[in-house]
Amino acid sequence: MKMQRRNILKAIGAAGATGLSIGVPGLSFSQTPTLAATTFPGAWEESHRGILLPAFRKATGAQVNLVASLAVDTVAKINASRAAPPFDVVLLDEGPYLATRDQGIYEKLPVDKIPNLKDLPPKFIDPSGLGAYVSAQIYGIAYNTERIKTPPTSWNDMLKPEFKGRIGLVSMGSTLGSAWMAEIARINGGSEENMEPAFDFVKKLLPNVGAVAANPGILATLFQQGQIDFSVHYINNIEALKAKGVPVALARPDSNWGLVRSTMHIVKNTKVPDLAAEYINTALSQDVQQKMSNAPYFVAPTNKNAQFTGELAKIAKDMTELEAFRSTDWLKLNPRRAEYIDRFNREVKV
Repeated sequence: MKMQRRNILKAIGAAGATGLSIGVPGLSFSQTPTLAATTFPGAWEESHRGILLPAFRKATGAQVNLVASLAVDTVAKINASRAAPPFDVVLLDEGPYLATRDQGIYEKLPVDKIPNLKDLPPKFIDPSGLGAYVSAQIYGIAYNTERIKTPPTSWNDMLKPEFKGRIGLVSMGSTLGSAWMAEIARINGGSEENMEPAFDFVKKLLPNVGAVAANPGILATLFQQGQIDFSVHYINNIEALKAKGVPVALARPDSNWGLVRSTMHIVKNTKVPDLAAEYINTALSQDVQQKMSNAPYFVAPTNKNAQFTGELAKIAKDMTELEAFRSTDWLKLNPRRAEYIDRFNREVKV
């Protein structure tokens, strides 16, 4: 008995010295491991707290300090403290990620520790290996179903005189605004490197513009308050408004649905790289992605094994269709994006 007790105490001492905890009831020699991660405000934060975090805790036993942060703010905070970064894993829009990809603030993903990477189709694989495309947002023509009985079918419908003062736009400072402007440029013979056709379109559109929102959240509020009837928007925002009883719907443009991808990254100099890898692996899991694609979040999955159901299934029946949606070439747009944002802010006034 004395020998057994001595061996237990020796094991406890070794565990305490190495910072490990052992499964002895009532004994604790280390804090629960904690990961610091970012998400986006609104539905993203809600879905991550309600779906991703519980799944991660179940897989690892670790806790997550989740911070709602816009991509620009996230990157600024990392660059301000590179040696001791405030986050271990970050969620970014594709544009801000690619603009900062070469700044040396992201770790190469350990593929062997993120097995769910193998379930991503080609359009959602980051060739640099510095991030993982964990989700996508679908955008289309948002409109008020009470005031517009016939669903619009084209972005050119915005120019119709009956919509005078009823069009809403979102600033190019937002990912949605920049993606939409790039799409308008392409439709009218331009590109991410030639945005002149988009600015020409908006100039003609100005008499119909009733409000310009700084971000998608404010744009949704404008619909809710009845200040606008027609705009570009994401499916998750529109479905959230419908759930509140707002008479809105999302229509497919004749140029096809638009797609904005989101990425997750392990921050360089994280003290918990293995936990960070497991967090991304959990975010890529079929179960988590399936739940996030359902109501009320409607975040499009990137795991090819996730099924399209409900409202998402009305837009895309499978991953093949999703991959065909219109996307933005941010590598071409980013070099002049600041210039375009400044021009948009100067020229688009209501």
